[in-house]
Amino acid sequence: MKHLFLIALISFSITCFGQKDYKYPHTLTQEISDTIWGRIVYDPYRWLEDIKSNETQEWIKLQDKVKNKCYGITYYPLIKYLSFYSHIDYKPIFREGKYYFMYRYEENNQTPSLYFQKNEDKGPKFLFNPNLLDKNASVAIDEISISSDNKTLALVLSKNSGDWKTIRFLDIEHKKLLTDTINFVKYSPIYWSDNGVLYIKYDVNSISESFSGIIKGRALYFHKIGTSQNNDLLIYKPESEFSDFSFEVTPKKQYLVIYHSVKNNEKRVNKVSLLNLPLNTDKLFQDLIISTNNNVYFNVIGEFSDKLLVYTNLNAENGAIYNFNPNKTNSGDIFVPQYKEQLEYAKIIGDKLVKIYNDTQQSYAVLCDSTGKDLNAWEIPEGYTFSRFSGSISDSIAIYYFNSFFSPASIYKINLNTFERTQLSKTYIWFNNKNLTTEKVYYYSKDSTKIPMYITYRKDIKLNGNNPTILYGYGGFGISMEPFFSVPNIIFLNNGGVLAAPCLRGGGDFPGWHEKGMRLNKQNTFDDFISAAQYLIDKNYTNSNKLAAMGGSNGGLVVGTCMTQRPDLFKVVISKSGVLDMLRYHLYNIGYNYLEEYGNITDSLDFENLIKYSPVNNVKKGVEYPATLLVASDNDDRVLPFESFKFLSELQAKGGGENPYVLYYQEKSGHSGSDVFEKRIETDAFIYSFIFKYLGIEKKIKYDEN
Repeated sequence: MKHLFLIALISFSITCFGQKDYKYPHTLTQEISDTIWGRIVYDPYRWLEDIKSNETQEWIKLQDKVKNKCYGITYYPLIKYLSFYSHIDYKPIFREGKYYFMYRYEENNQTPSLYFQKNEDKGPKFLFNPNLLDKNASVAIDEISISSDNKTLALVLSKNSGDWKTIRFLDIEHKKLLTDTINFVKYSPIYWSDNGVLYIKYDVNSISESFSGIIKGRALYFHKIGTSQNNDLLIYKPESEFSDFSFEVTPKKQYLVIYHSVKNNEKRVNKVSLLNLPLNTDKLFQDLIISTNNNVYFNVIGEFSDKLLVYTNLNAENGAIYNFNPNKTNSGDIFVPQYKEQLEYAKIIGDKLVKIYNDTQQSYAVLCDSTGKDLNAWEIPEGYTFSRFSGSISDSIAIYYFNSFFSPASIYKINLNTFERTQLSKTYIWFNNKNLTTEKVYYYSKDSTKIPMYITYRKDIKLNGNNPTILYGYGGFGISMEPFFSVPNIIFLNNGGVLAAPCLRGGGDFPGWHEKGMRLNKQNTFDDFISAAQYLIDKNYTNSNKLAAMGGSNGGLVVGTCMTQRPDLFKVVISKSGVLDMLRYHLYNIGYNYLEEYGNITDSLDFENLIKYSPVNNVKKGVEYPATLLVASDNDDRVLPFESFKFLSELQAKGGGENPYVLYYQEKSGHSGSDVFEKRIETDAFIYSFIFKYLGIEKKIKYDEN
């Protein structure tokens, strides 16, 4: 049987496309089906869920041959220019404890090394090179956290860009790794407490388990420096092995904060609980907040004077800051009332509270004192967004970044006592972005909801309805759409392209925006994206033959769904690490934690909703779908690559017309691609050469704009 399987797998079908110079490989179908709520659901490509099997690996090799036929003539020039343009000359510095840290690429290294300095005006010194840890894999520093005495640095390390992390510890003075090693860390921040760190691990024996089924047993542990992980102290474990929770330590390290939920009379109750630090096993968690309203969120900011500040939308849809009594439950008073603008972020640095607000056009920062009084405020240019604030609780200097769709990070520092703002370092770029601009427009979705959208283009562009356009979307998990910088977009924009990024429902751009685009309301997200495409066409930015849709992860779901619902709207679709099989996404890794976002097929209403839009289940025979590129990674266990495999197989078997359906499969890469500079360049070059080719503009592309 296995022999026959391989014969079927490596044979070729008569399906072909383009100039008919090659054919799709035949993909074996199996008679597999499930009966869900009385409906038979066929799943002929389920065997591709075993991504490590020999059969799947052989199928991937054959798909790679298809991909190699789709290189545009701009691919190799793009590698050259993207590599050159991506060497942006600036000082990406941030503050941890008494030191300033930065990452730098070094010759012959795959991932950046860590440098540090005591003063931002002094030259950086080498501290640690992660590339020396494993000759057979790329190892990158994902996060760092410094001890209270500024002597030891916790290094969170990622192998082959995966979500599983390993924690090592570095003696800063001697630049030497300690013997301590913490494994099986995933989706966890790292906080110091006294002589050790708090972290989250799962109950697994091998990281490969997340590729073969669900993982469970998420729990919080404390590791004391100089001991074995086997002796780490269990601090908190939820009542259910499938429950999610998060944690943090307040800036002055007085409290460990747990965000979790428990069942009470069959109802889910959300809780914020505190444990006094330093750790004492005899102490019990104190409930700071108990809420039965799933639409209210709470984020503990930290100790401020004699107060414990919490950022929340409780009785304040735009966000306010409350002062809570840590010794009582639900005992909070308004400290900073809500503004007409939305509060997006708050952080304590020194003796000041930094707040970031966003109105309909731009972002601005506000400093306030221990009484809540506003002391100073400043704006950043329209079309830009704050991307990071760092500083010490005992310092009077804060460092912040801001960027736009066409400008990389500008880095500034502010003296929190004098309010003097100074550019910390100049950012030098090797491309022309002076003629680019971003506007924020509003359009109406299918149900007449008003949706904002960023549109970036050359100032001298002519709206003739023929401009190549990329429509980028996300719209999920309460994550707001903010300006992001990407080097390949610069080449696209400088060649007359338009980049559009709508603030889809499902994101966190406005109060209630997330809830209006999740679970049974998920179709709103797709309607918002489709309406954005129609707006761009109606307003003469572009037309359907010049429009590309792009999205990653949840955004991959958005573009995958919209191309099956409205294939006529787009010429090209790029789905990166997309959630595409909505009936089986929850069966691997921690997919069960996404059930609140998407729904559960064990609920009849959820099932009927999911099967209506699930991309894998909605490809129709004979329809000409857009030229489609599915980007997936072998080490992505957040959204397993089989979802792209199955969607691709459906498109290749059923899709009509001349448009190609192609897989770009990245090895030694994770959910967001590779941490290796050259690999990221190659991937971006292929994606944009694919866009240029199938939008019919590759022969018009110019690279030098200076």
